[in-house]
Amino acid sequence: MPFGWDALRNPYLFDVPLLGYASGLLDLFVRAPRDLPSDTPVMGSFLSLDPPIFCCQPRPKPFGVAHHLASRFPDTPFVFLHPLTHSLERAAFALALAVQHRRFRNFHPAARLVVLANTPGEERLLRCLGVDVYLAPQNMFVDETMYFPMPDRERRYDAIYNAQIAPIKRHALARTVPTCAYVTKLFGTWSPRLKRTQLAAFLRSLPQGHAVLNPVTPDDVVPMDHVAVNAAMAEAHVGLCLSRIEGAMYASIEYLLAGVPVVTTRSKGGRDRFCHADTTLIVDDDPRAVQDGVAAMKARALPPEFVRATTLRMIEAERERFNTFIDGLRGHTIERTDPRWSFDYYHKLGRFGRLSDFEGECLTTKTTR
Repeated sequence: MPFGWDALRNPYLFDVPLLGYASGLLDLFVRAPRDLPSDTPVMGSFLSLDPPIFCCQPRPKPFGVAHHLASRFPDTPFVFLHPLTHSLERAAFALALAVQHRRFRNFHPAARLVVLANTPGEERLLRCLGVDVYLAPQNMFVDETMYFPMPDRERRYDAIYNAQIAPIKRHALARTVPTCAYVTKLFGTWSPRLKRTQLAAFLRSLPQGHAVLNPVTPDDVVPMDHVAVNAAMAEAHVGLCLSRIEGAMYASIEYLLAGVPVVTTRSKGGRDRFCHADTTLIVDDDPRAVQDGVAAMKARALPPEFVRATTLRMIEAERERFNTFIDGLRGHTIERTDPRWSFDYYHKLGRFGRLSDFEGECLTTKTTR
């Protein structure tokens, strides 16, 4: 990828040396959003209403709608849970979050903001920086009923790689795998020109035997829903994870829940949290190593249900630990309607709504106390 303006604007996504790490410092200058419009779209959920424990995706920066809700209800003892979507095992990113966390505590003394770390390394680093942090790998929040084995489906591909088209995903490491399918999309924040450029370059680079499964237009890639993604994974022997550093990578757990073993490069971000030696092979950052890893894992011919069951055992242990954490924040246990969770559960702890919907839940609770 030539070093140009797009790389300077997106140094993390383009894996620009030094700048990619230092770009985290830009988050130091993010102003906390308040007085957001009532129709602001939100992906989040209340894990409890009394006391209010709210988890939402970190958009807008720095902490989603936490600043807004804490300002809107200044005397309410909110607990906000903040998941991480990219690795903070980098000093600049961790420092910026720690500074923003301190600002939040100063502005909202009645509220508590807990960062959910994906790795023990993140947890240690953030705690040293004074952040209220808890180890809660985000991949355990994927709904396993959405991804499951389909053993009767023909496995047409040696491997499948579910990853956005961006240099940090290192698709080139899969180029010598004999047959490979891709489920992908483009970053929504990229300009139309950058999308066209990246898409065209990616399609030109595909080796024979490699195919994009999404519908493709000249300007973009049409996303696939989880039903189509699950079916696509069932047509591959191995799932690939090839980035060097990112977040916990939801695709990694989706492969395993669908019964597809994984070949991964070494990485930071947390995707290895539910990797087991029986279901996952870690290889060097080299196309030949990836090719050999795919061949070796394919040769194992692991039963899909074995891959899924092995993964679920690891997930269930983490879930119980998280349930205990939430019960502690709540101050009591509740009767479970879902045996997996001690709270009302939504896939990835998020349901789509408008900001006014979540404010309404808060107001209803206050009036019924």
